[in-house]
Amino acid sequence: MKKIVLVLITGIFFSAFAKPDIVVESPWVRAVPPSSKNTALFMTIKNTGNREDTLLSVKTDIAKMVMIHKTVNENGIMKMIHIDNIKIPPNKKINFKPGGLHVMLMGLKKNPEIGEKIKFILVFKKSGKITVYAPVKMK
Repeated sequence: MKKIVLVLITGIFFSAFAKPDIVVESPWVRAVPPSSKNTALFMTIKNTGNREDTLLSVKTDIAKMVMIHKTVNENGIMKMIHIDNIKIPPNKKINFKPGGLHVMLMGLKKNPEIGEKIKFILVFKKSGKITVYAPVKMK
C-alpha cells in the first residue's frame, strides 16, 4: 500500500512541474519592395513538452504593429482574420506559412533587406519570452 501511495505522490509531484518545451524552427520574413509598409513573419512552433502552451503575442522593433493573423476563404474571397492567441498542444507543431497562419508586421519603420536578420520576441503563457532571429528572404 505504501508503494502505491508513493507512486501516486511521485506522479502528482512530477506532473505539477511538467511543462511545455517550445522550439521555434525555420523563422523567416518575406522581403517586400521599398514602398511596402507591411510584411509577414513565418515559422514553425513545436511543443515537444507534455503540457499545452499559448502564444500570446509577438514583438519586434521593425514594425509599429504586430498581429497574429489567419488567412481564410470566405465565399471565394481571401481575408485575413486577427487571432488573439494560438494554443500549442503538447507534442504538436503549428505552421505559420504564406496563405495560412502568419504574423503580420504593419507599419514598417524601415525596409527589411534580403539576408538581414530581424529580432522577434515571442511571448508564451507558460514558457515566457523566446527570442528569435528571422532572416529576410524572397519566397
